[in-house]
Amino acid sequence: MVERQQPGGSPPLGAASPAFIAMLRQQAMSHYRSGNRAAALGACRQLLSLAPKLADVAAFAGTIAMELGAVDDAVSFYEQAVAAKRDFAEAHYNLGNALMQVGRTAAAAEAYQRAAKLRPGFVPIHNNLGNALQALGRWDEAAHAYRRATALAPEVPDLARNLGIVLEKLGDIAGAEAAHHRAIALKPDWSRAYSSLANLLMDRGEPPQMIELCDAWLAACPGTIEAIGLKSVALDLLGDRAAARYLVDLDRFARVVRFADPPSGYADMAAFNAALAQHALSHPTLMLPPEDDPRYHCPTLKITGEFLAEPKGPAAALEGMMRQAASDYLAALAADAAPHPFTTRPPRQWRLTSWAAVLERQGNLDPHVHYDGFVSGVYYCQLPAVIADRSQGEAGWFELGRLPDRFRASVAPDIRAIQPEPGMMILFPSYFYHRTIPFETGETRISIAFDVMPAV
Repeated sequence: MVERQQPGGSPPLGAASPAFIAMLRQQAMSHYRSGNRAAALGACRQLLSLAPKLADVAAFAGTIAMELGAVDDAVSFYEQAVAAKRDFAEAHYNLGNALMQVGRTAAAAEAYQRAAKLRPGFVPIHNNLGNALQALGRWDEAAHAYRRATALAPEVPDLARNLGIVLEKLGDIAGAEAAHHRAIALKPDWSRAYSSLANLLMDRGEPPQMIELCDAWLAACPGTIEAIGLKSVALDLLGDRAAARYLVDLDRFARVVRFADPPSGYADMAAFNAALAQHALSHPTLMLPPEDDPRYHCPTLKITGEFLAEPKGPAAALEGMMRQAASDYLAALAADAAPHPFTTRPPRQWRLTSWAAVLERQGNLDPHVHYDGFVSGVYYCQLPAVIADRSQGEAGWFELGRLPDRFRASVAPDIRAIQPEPGMMILFPSYFYHRTIPFETGETRISIAFDVMPAV
């Protein structure tokens, strides 16, 4: 029997009947199972327009919206679901997940708390509640949530690590250390757990324990950049300069590449560098990072987002130069027969990430490392005249090896300063501390940094 349509595109007569609702439910599920998420969501919308209090349909629509990346819509659907059914624990939990994605962290914590009361034995609720409370700086409550999660699932290493992080924030260092050790015991090849414990030991000023931990870390996860870097710092703190020099071998692992010939389409290197400089200065993401951003160094340093994003313009040619230089560097590592933690496991597959750094008038970059990368590099396209003025010493030069002031090494580390030139690229292990030596000038200094990121 064909249902008669009412005028004006209204639903068919009897559209809200149980039979019609059941048909739409089946239609939504059929579309979903066939992979047509948009059609499934459309059927859910039609269902909810006829019967807005169908909590399970609203929750299903929220799930589909999340899968489609429509997180704001997902929030609305989940809110509709919990309004229709206050004791719908799963919908409260999923609402919290959606709220976290849109940055409404306090509201997410409230949703997780409601879910936890309704379903106290569901581990992910307590873990995600802890994550939200941690993001809000509510450390005591976060620790309580993680403790409930670890009590329910003592065999899950992520929960132990999360608890260790908040206990450290609360000043319970012994408890934090025990939690991180527990995470490592549960998952001995988990690099993030070693990282958390190593940084705690670093903050406590315990270099012997750090070295022991880093050795265990490198045995479990060979070639880990952060482990090599932290061990080198610990050795310097202990005054073992020879062992630290072996890990941070400036002569062996720092490489300078000079490009004399311009990429295709450019008359000379000066024209190419000028195009790169203009691309950096006009980049839509160029900005001064906020002071609480790890990329912040000084008030005259602006940094772009991904420099290799479309439209690439002259960055496309630079990307090719970076790739070739990185490939040559990694090939040299593979051919290096002398044993070293850095040469143990170079990445077979990798990608590039890059950003431009624009220093105006004066400034510097403090010593820092890029533990997420494997090899790091920098290319210079515009330099102020002061850098070439030897009467100014090494002002504006690139420097490798100097530790941040917070580390009180008992011996001075080895330092290598390199005078930048337009068209020069410097490559080095990502665990090498590096900086720009302070300078003062009325000109602008523009460099393009990059990391070789191991593919996961």
